[in-house]
Amino acid sequence: MNRFTEEVITQLRYYVYILVNPIDDTIFYIGKGTKNRVFAHEQDSLKTNFSNDFVEKQKLTEIKTIQSNGMEVEKYILTFGLSEDEAFHVENAVINFCKLIDAQKLNVKKLTNIMSGHRSNGQKEALQTFGRVELLQDALSPKPVAINQLGAHKIMFVKIKPTKDRSDSTKDLKAEEMYDPVSEALKKRTLGDWVMSVDKANSVEYILGVYPGSGMIVSAFKIIKDSLRYEVLHSTTTSGRNQKRYNFYHYAESITDIDGLQLFPDHIKLTHYQYVDSNGVPCNIQNERVYVGFD
Repeated sequence: MNRFTEEVITQLRYYVYILVNPIDDTIFYIGKGTKNRVFAHEQDSLKTNFSNDFVEKQKLTEIKTIQSNGMEVEKYILTFGLSEDEAFHVENAVINFCKLIDAQKLNVKKLTNIMSGHRSNGQKEALQTFGRVELLQDALSPKPVAINQLGAHKIMFVKIKPTKDRSDSTKDLKAEEMYDPVSEALKKRTLGDWVMSVDKANSVEYILGVYPGSGMIVSAFKIIKDSLRYEVLHSTTTSGRNQKRYNFYHYAESITDIDGLQLFPDHIKLTHYQYVDSNGVPCNIQNERVYVGFD
């Protein structure tokens, strides 16, 4: 990969990045930029005349060494959606942090605040806020595919976000699990417990999980039985009304495609339905569930 798409560039604004030598897994450069700046250093290394700047020469020599070993520089985005001034401050803080780690030989493996902390306005709806450039490209720009390519199947779409579950810790979902279609927590989140009509529960064929910020399909399951296709859970609402919830966990299997349309590992977003419009743009729909193919 040697560039971001225009759709992703618009979302990234200013960002801070690191370059890593894959030979010894060391960070050798920290920078800030916009658009495709993170990719420009390797292109600069192809020039015949190196800069007289000492730091610049060191960086380009490192890149040349990596390339001479038949490898590519590993590129990571640390944070994005910043103003230019914010990017200056973050770049400075990260450089100082790395200098401190080196000088004092500190260990950060037991970092307790594992969450990403405050998100910039540009990150509010993003599933992934840092990582390899390839991961950010996929996460911020899933490929739009028209839902009519799935035929006349009865499908239930459910919103999935990486959060803790209030009542069941086995459903706690981390951001990295959103890229793992066979994650146990992701399966539990996708398949129940849903308030729906018994007619829909008896006829739904597929249940797909969608991350609302991008419209990306993150999980996909097919109901595999015609009878005993769900477990019925009874509860009482705050107003005292009896309520039925349907859980499909024991009656569904994980799938990677529907009628040959591959859902994984390529990240896609299905268009022309309520969560995602005909242009592939996620809609501000509050419904937890959306049904397609039902009368």
